Amino acid sequence: MEYTDKKSDTKYIETNTVQIPDGKFPVVSLFSGAGGLDIGLEGAGFRTTVCVEFDTDCRETLRHNRPEWLLFETSAKVVSGKITTRIPGDIRDIEVKELLDLANLKKGEASLVVGGAPCQPFSNIGKKLGKEDEKNGDLFLEFVRMVKGVDPKAFIFENVAGITQQKHSEVIDYMVDNFKGLGYGISHTILNAANYGVPQRRERFFLIGIKGVEKPSFPIPTHFKDKNHYQKFMESIGRKPENKFEKWVSVKDAFDKIPKDHVLRNDYALMNISEKVINRMKYINQGENFKVVPQDLLPNCWKNGKHQGNDTFGRLVEGLPSVTIRTAAYNPSKGMYIHPNQNRGLSTTEMATLQSFPYDWEFKVKSRDKVTLVSGGKQIGNAVPPGLAEALGKSILTQLQPTKSKSVEKLDQRFALNSPQTHHQQQLEVS
Repeated sequence: MEYTDKKSDTKYIETNTVQIPDGKFPVVSLFSGAGGLDIGLEGAGFRTTVCVEFDTDCRETLRHNRPEWLLFETSAKVVSGKITTRIPGDIRDIEVKELLDLANLKKGEASLVVGGAPCQPFSNIGKKLGKEDEKNGDLFLEFVRMVKGVDPKAFIFENVAGITQQKHSEVIDYMVDNFKGLGYGISHTILNAANYGVPQRRERFFLIGIKGVEKPSFPIPTHFKDKNHYQKFMESIGRKPENKFEKWVSVKDAFDKIPKDHVLRNDYALMNISEKVINRMKYINQGENFKVVPQDLLPNCWKNGKHQGNDTFGRLVEGLPSVTIRTAAYNPSKGMYIHPNQNRGLSTTEMATLQSFPYDWEFKVKSRDKVTLVSGGKQIGNAVPPGLAEALGKSILTQLQPTKSKSVEKLDQRFALNSPQTHHQQQLEVS
């Protein structure tokens, strides 16, 4: 059943009755990061065949947790008959055919191409240079290039909500125009992860395209702040509210499920806090920040009134989903990241939990047994919450024809004859 929001004109679709298939819907994953988007799609019934990721530590995390997800790490490339070298995982230097060959796919066989180009150029935190960012501002063009070459049945492009600002409008317009020219029906909106059972109020931009669907739908929210929030949404889509609904998952709900021995994990890390900083925390109740701390205990940069952040050095509210978990959420001075009941910051395990990563997902660092705060924070904070990704995946699967065609059956046979391990070995021999 599909519904349309009268105010935003966004279409929503129910997915609670979707039958999860057997994972034979192949995905080409770009800008894979630590795997959040791919984990969620896996839960929806998709199968990640190949990943492109620039960050070395993220690739170690993917390799450790899902060795069957092939990583494009080939450093050798033949140009005009000569062998040259390239940076492993640099999408700018990867040809579509190379990626399809590794995934054992032909053009048009992939169900999905997914990914979120690095979001810093469009974030509300930072310089907001957008496509003018010399380092990463043009990577959305690589996503468009890959979709053109892979020719999937559908795609998901993800980024920060800041990309919708007027100054970045030509980026969205460019992608929409190009994808429509390829025959995709296009929709884009901002989704709040808390509305899909993630214990975090995180808003992200999603642009989706599906062939044969004029205006694709997004997943109808499953969780709400309260009864009023639920009723207003139902009224906006013209649906009669029912008597029961799921409430947002809170920080306390999430933390209560973390095993007590999580501190023994190799990917557990916690920021060391000085006694001076701990003393400041003692004055802060849930939902409050540094502004309630006595002036004589504050650093000078917080005394002059120039720092106006409303969540800086704030304490989480345990009865609500957390604020957005960013890459430095382990550091209380970077946001509302003081533990709700203890005078400390958040551990990497708690950050991952608030991002809805499954507990058995382990974050790795190249050539180290223990994860570092910086690498762990970066991998977790940059990820798409798997819970949100799963909801989105189910909505797309609902709009794709879930019945197997003869071409899909042939594809299944090829997967059986050509195992991921075989392709991984071939890749190692070339690199």
